[in-house]
Amino acid sequence: MLKGIPQTMDITSIKAVLHDLSNEILPSKFETAQQPEPNTIQIGFRGINNISWIEVCWQGDCARIIKIDRPEKQGNTSTLARQLSCGLKYMALVSIKQDKFERVIQLEFAKRPGEEISKFLIFELMGKHSNIFYLDKNQKIIALGKQIKLSQSSFRKISTGNYYSPPPPNNFKKEPNENETFEKWKENLSSFPEPLKNSLLNTYQGVSPILIKQIEHLAKLKKYDLMNKNILLIDDKYLQEIFIIWKKWINCFVNNKFYYSSFDNYFYSVWFPENKTNAQINLSKELSYYYDNFLKLKKIEELVKKIDSLIYKQSNIEKKNFNIQKQLLKNSENHEEYKQKADDIFLNFQINKEDVIKAQKLYKKSKKLKRSKNLIFERLSIYSEKLSRLDEFSVMLENLNSINIGTLKIKLDLLNELKEELCSEFNINTTKVNKTRINTINKDSNPIEINSPEGIVIQIGRNMRQNDLISFKFSKKQDLWFHAQETPGSHVILKASTKTPKEADIQISADIAAFFCKAKGNIKVPITLVKIKDLQKIKKGGLGCVSFKNSEIIWGNPTRGKEYIKKNTQK
Repeated sequence: MLKGIPQTMDITSIKAVLHDLSNEILPSKFETAQQPEPNTIQIGFRGINNISWIEVCWQGDCARIIKIDRPEKQGNTSTLARQLSCGLKYMALVSIKQDKFERVIQLEFAKRPGEEISKFLIFELMGKHSNIFYLDKNQKIIALGKQIKLSQSSFRKISTGNYYSPPPPNNFKKEPNENETFEKWKENLSSFPEPLKNSLLNTYQGVSPILIKQIEHLAKLKKYDLMNKNILLIDDKYLQEIFIIWKKWINCFVNNKFYYSSFDNYFYSVWFPENKTNAQINLSKELSYYYDNFLKLKKIEELVKKIDSLIYKQSNIEKKNFNIQKQLLKNSENHEEYKQKADDIFLNFQINKEDVIKAQKLYKKSKKLKRSKNLIFERLSIYSEKLSRLDEFSVMLENLNSINIGTLKIKLDLLNELKEELCSEFNINTTKVNKTRINTINKDSNPIEINSPEGIVIQIGRNMRQNDLISFKFSKKQDLWFHAQETPGSHVILKASTKTPKEADIQISADIAAFFCKAKGNIKVPITLVKIKDLQKIKKGGLGCVSFKNSEIIWGNPTRGKEYIKKNTQK
């Protein structure tokens, strides 16, 4: 699985995408726009045969423009999306412009191809300074991604109603030239007495840290760490090899020769193929898949942290309430002491009115503490159950995070479900998920299903809702239910109603239940086996809360369960 943050989209990648887009969507009719996230806009263009979608993001750590498949319908009610959908309705995209090594993209719209340009969309993809602008025919800003005050930028103020001014040109750097000689190239770089990578960055336009990594990789000189050495200390034979790759890059850039390939198991390139087959790879699709993968991983990481934080905070609340009740219980144990004090008052031979009042108060306090004892026991039980329930949520989260079964989208949907279940059960106020999104999650999310050694289906719940569904809605009376004894874990169902199970089927089901529980680090785990007909849903309990009778215990082996799951599922 890919790790880290996505590779920055440099000028070479931007030009490669624009080259593909220009061939595919020029000219085309603007169809619709939606904003699924604060810093991302998705735009659909209708061509002769189909609708093509592009996604533009102006978030600092992942600024990008890519072609995407038709996305889910979400974010079409945002202010920016509505302004674009209204202002560009019935208009045609007639031109896509990008000047040499500048990372500013200009989309031009007219009522019809050949007519006057009346609207502009400008994307500035420059790291943390990235932005999007929607302009009228006079280049006046109608809408934008983010406003910039003069206190934030000394060069320009950016807000609606102002006229658009482009970012300052990068004139102090030289423009890469195909006809430049090795001697002139070396002379230009030598004017900066610093490591080679810094000389390249500071001397030429269009050079980025990722381009330097690509050149180093293709020149096969990474082991010499030349990029971190001063150019004056590098042998000319090595510089010649780097210069050859440099010229290849310029040639591909100038002549729009773009290919997608990956290297170092992490980075990608759009200007050199690792082998002949790479030249046939669809660049747009691969870039879309690359960024989609990374962004899902990032969302998963953020969601795991969010759910873990919610569980931690709620656990502290429940522990605090539990400790308060424990203290109250300790105080209630003193009710006999107060009663004895009152009795001692009445044993005196001389009793006045004040003594009687004092004794009555002591009796009253004694009775109150005695009555409260039962209520405190009930509350202690409630808070104890809540803490156990939070422990279950924690185990489900840990399993979802560590056991990679299914696609990243399935994992993301399951985590979203788990978060919603947690917030709903404990009345935690968070930003609510859009209803259409919840319906999509519920529709697409399914429990794990694998076959036992004899071909009987085994179902495994991966969150509370799935535990509830497989135990009650999807099951029949003859099916068998497995769960780790007195420890949180997933519900496992062996569909014994379809075929009489053998000992191996029952044992592997127990092993799987042992692997999907909190005690999976043990050598053996006691697993409760119950027939579905003896399983009952606890009224007013959370999703997946059950009671049962007529159970038996089987010892499950978590390691064996893990190996069986790994063998019978695909990541």
